[in-house]
Amino acid sequence: MIEPQTVIDNRYKVISRIGSGGMADVYLAEDQLLGRKVAVKVLHRRFVEDQEFVERFRREASSAASLSHPNVVSIFDRGEWNGTYYIAMEYLPGRSLKALVAEHGPLDPAVATDIVIQILQAARFAHRQGIIHRDLKPHNVILDEEGRAKVTDFGIARAGASDMTLTGSIMGTAQYLSPEQAQGRPVSAASDLYAIGIVLYELLTGRIPFDGETAVSIALKQVSAQPPAPSSINPLVPPALDAIVARVLAKNPAERFTSAEEFIEALEQAGQDGFQERRQTTVLPTPATVATHPANGVLPGKRRRRSLLIGGAALLAALIAGALLLLFADTSRVRVPDVLGVSRAAADARLREAGLTPSFTQSSNSTVANGLVISTSPHVASLVKKGSRVRVVLSTGPGSASVPDVSKLRREDALRTLSHDGFKPKSETQASSSVKAGIVISTEPPAGTVVQLGSPITVLVSSGPAKVSVPGVTGESQQAAEAALSAASLKVGLITPQQTTSKPAGTVLSQSPEHGAMVLPASAVNLTVAQAPQEAAVPNVLGQEAAAAAAALEGAGFKAKTVTLPVSDTTKVGLVVEQNPHAGNKARRGSTVTLAIGVAEPQQTTSTTTTTPPPATPNPPATPAPGQ
Repeated sequence: MIEPQTVIDNRYKVISRIGSGGMADVYLAEDQLLGRKVAVKVLHRRFVEDQEFVERFRREASSAASLSHPNVVSIFDRGEWNGTYYIAMEYLPGRSLKALVAEHGPLDPAVATDIVIQILQAARFAHRQGIIHRDLKPHNVILDEEGRAKVTDFGIARAGASDMTLTGSIMGTAQYLSPEQAQGRPVSAASDLYAIGIVLYELLTGRIPFDGETAVSIALKQVSAQPPAPSSINPLVPPALDAIVARVLAKNPAERFTSAEEFIEALEQAGQDGFQERRQTTVLPTPATVATHPANGVLPGKRRRRSLLIGGAALLAALIAGALLLLFADTSRVRVPDVLGVSRAAADARLREAGLTPSFTQSSNSTVANGLVISTSPHVASLVKKGSRVRVVLSTGPGSASVPDVSKLRREDALRTLSHDGFKPKSETQASSSVKAGIVISTEPPAGTVVQLGSPITVLVSSGPAKVSVPGVTGESQQAAEAALSAASLKVGLITPQQTTSKPAGTVLSQSPEHGAMVLPASAVNLTVAQAPQEAAVPNVLGQEAAAAAAALEGAGFKAKTVTLPVSDTTKVGLVVEQNPHAGNKARRGSTVTLAIGVAEPQQTTSTTTTTPPPATPNPPATPAPGQ
């Protein structure tokens, strides 16, 4: 609980707490900037951690702030304070419709109809703006000191109505929940009309049509049960109102009234047919015009039933007397016709036709088009004397303002600022090498441009530097590859040499990332580049066996190739007898050395032949010895 004298957001000085619900506490406070009393709704802290809930709370508060209507409580401001969120709205010193029914029981059908028509006028205006209340109930309708009904929590109810766990607040919500809401289906304007039908039922009978011990049991009745006719509870309810209630409480939304306008027309027709005269002479009950009740406004058991009978008889007598008085009544009082949203000419014609004198003024408005009626004073449907002056406020359009500079702000803060200033912002992303991702670059129109309030403003938000496509450099020379990458705002990363004889030295064999990949500027691209094989001395493997010689060559970085060579020396069979290149010569690593492996020469084949010995040669004469 916030203590009195606490100043909220350096502006709203708390006077006292005036209400509390499942979603927020409401405080009466003084707006120290404008010097007026306001009601400040402060979100319960248990919801603050739910970012989705908070975002809905903000968004729906902004939507509700766009509603300007005599039967809608105005929202002035919203913000964040002390770790939670608040909404500042119009303060009404009156009482809620729920309190009125609790204090006085069933209302006269004419009075009930008049109040419901005002609620419907608020709903009609909101529905035309595309806003659905989703939580209409007597607790959210305030009767001001003039008896005018004003609906509060338009749009804000959306943030809390879906939470089915809040004891008390949801019990109240379930009693006015449409069947489609109870089943978790999408809501529409017809859902609001159903809730208003429940309110009408309660005003006519003094009780709700569906009740139970739990929210679930009530919701089930909303889906399947049929309520008794209001006239079976309050005999003063005419058949026309029974029919209207039956239609608006149809389980199928398609079977209800098609719009708030049609609902209003049905109620007005019912009044013309049965109780229009009484409605013009009936005022809202006050403590001085009703029977005495206990302090809590509830009569126990027999006392309440007896009071209802006595009150009914007294009311019937009053109606008879009123009917007699009408024979001689002054017929100079008329109702202010509904001229909201029409042109000046149409409003002038309607008011003069009703015997009233219009007085036109102008005011800017972000939701009502230029030249159309925003409001009247006295308000629509008020009873006034013929010839009275009616002040009619015409819209001059939304007015103009300068687009604030939201550059360098975070996206969320920029959107919030523009919405608060009366514009309709939307965001688009744009690449930027100088602005960090998620930060606003600029707006369109630019900051300082004077435009109409309510105009769309495009917020350009940085998505960071734009990605670039990696060029294909495989097959290029290393120098050409580096130039191509630099031109694409990329840089060369790791260069891995790879010896090969299939490509010229310096040729790019592969790249990573591959061609066409999208990367940030200044990213590195790794290259594999061809390298010429190095030279080395060929080892001497002569005389070695083939396997050993091949192993020695491979160890030195060469490849071995063997051929055979016949040898006559059997000791050289199986050994290397020749090598090419010769031992000691230089050759490129990876090149091939041819080894000649000795093999035995093939054996010659011999044949047996008979030879004739040569003829005998006579012995030569003896050589005489020397000295003979």
